[in-house]
Amino acid sequence: MEPFEANCPLPSTHQRCTEAQYFLEQSLPHYHSPQPFIHNLNAYIQTLRNITFMLQSELSHRTDFGAWYDAKRAEMRSLLPLKRMVEARNTVVKQSSLAAHSKISCGLFRGRRMKLSMTKEIKPFTDTRVILAATARFVGDIFLGGKHEQVGEQAGVERTWVVDEIGEHEVIGECITALNYMYVLVDEAHRLCGTESGLRLVGYDLPTFFVLLESDVDPTLPAKWGWFGA
Repeated sequence: MEPFEANCPLPSTHQRCTEAQYFLEQSLPHYHSPQPFIHNLNAYIQTLRNITFMLQSELSHRTDFGAWYDAKRAEMRSLLPLKRMVEARNTVVKQSSLAAHSKISCGLFRGRRMKLSMTKEIKPFTDTRVILAATARFVGDIFLGGKHEQVGEQAGVERTWVVDEIGEHEVIGECITALNYMYVLVDEAHRLCGTESGLRLVGYDLPTFFVLLESDVDPTLPAKWGWFGA
């Protein structure tokens, strides 16, 4: 997250941008821990919505703002990911919890790539580590014969979160799309004021967060399995 300049014309708007990115990034290491994941996702959704509120507040005095923002508002209403984010924010603030659910594929991995697996939906607040523990016993007995002789082969679980209010695709990818649109919007607003925002589009190697391996939970396992001497 880039710091903004002391003379930034939109300090509160810019601050909401960095806060939204912060909550989004906090959700990633908690991808397999449902409660903190949902807490950070909710905070991200609410903060993202506040970006446009702050933008209107800080630029309402400019005579050229109204026409520019009216066009942008019409554009945002036509973009499904942004429309769904607004609806999700209204659900979080005014109605109830988001309808979040997960699909998992658990089985044998080679590195972080799935080799053999089965797929099913799980209760949304089941910690992935619980599924991994059961998977490790099954994979260890059936596929590995109680050993880990092949370097890189171990039990793992790949999880994906979907939030019905946001769409049918993996939720963090949808959140990134929405945040990057807001960054472009805020950057244009800065240029309207004759400055640069310094904001950079975000992107993450999401598949690395989706997969949880035995050695992620216990980093001492590869040494116990004798991989370092192979």
